[in-house]
Amino acid sequence: MVGRRKKEAFQNLKDRFKQRIDNWSTRHLSQGGKEVFIKAILQAILMYTMACFLLPKTLCADLESIIAKFRWQKGHGQRGIHWCTWNDLCIAKEQGGLGFRSLDQFNIALLAKQGLKSKIFSKFRFHPCVVSVWTVKGLLQDGLCWHIGKGDRISVWNDCWIPGVDINRSNDNANNTEIELVSDLIETTTRKWKNDLIQNTFPENTAQKILQIPLAEEEHEDFQVWRGEHSGEFTVRSAYKLLQEATMDPSALLIQTETKDFYRKL
Repeated sequence: MVGRRKKEAFQNLKDRFKQRIDNWSTRHLSQGGKEVFIKAILQAILMYTMACFLLPKTLCADLESIIAKFRWQKGHGQRGIHWCTWNDLCIAKEQGGLGFRSLDQFNIALLAKQGLKSKIFSKFRFHPCVVSVWTVKGLLQDGLCWHIGKGDRISVWNDCWIPGVDINRSNDNANNTEIELVSDLIETTTRKWKNDLIQNTFPENTAQKILQIPLAEEEHEDFQVWRGEHSGEFTVRSAYKLLQEATMDPSALLIQTETKDFYRKL
């Protein structure tokens, strides 16, 4: 049972994690072997727990520190030089890193999957009854976008339904805020957008993007899709990538080529 004293509750997990590393610290592993061991075994040990609970940031930092020491240590457990930070190691391979997982971000991505599976919210409106799932509300709301059917479940000003548009910013320049639902913008008989109403309500750029959204000839219920995948299906991989992109330091991309060359020489 996890209560307020989370550090003590997860101590057993930390001990088992460290013991597994200690068992392998005396063995001679190449850098490639360590990479496989970290990704396939060490980080896999944590997956079940991270899929159920929000781990304290201090615990994630401690576990990452343990992994980093193992990654850089020399043979027989001798301490090695840390040539770069853990955050650098967590950069995606296509961007010059080694693709290790940032534990706190991966924790949130796993919880997001549980959040979508759970029935604790109705019509995708979140209910703060489970702290761990409530924490990922922001990620899911950023990654989910409405596919328009009837439009009677979609808030014009509060939901994501216009591709590539931050609706909150569009709201600042809107002329008719009395409109509440997307269904108010659709002609029910012809299943076409109310062109004049949209042009008079939204900025020109936003209005054009709305008018380009296709409407089905027959009415169907509104449903949400995941923007991180072409299929619209949620994946932990795409959720984690979304978190990485949101926290990526732009300066990290400036040294992309140098970083790749550096890792090739290791």
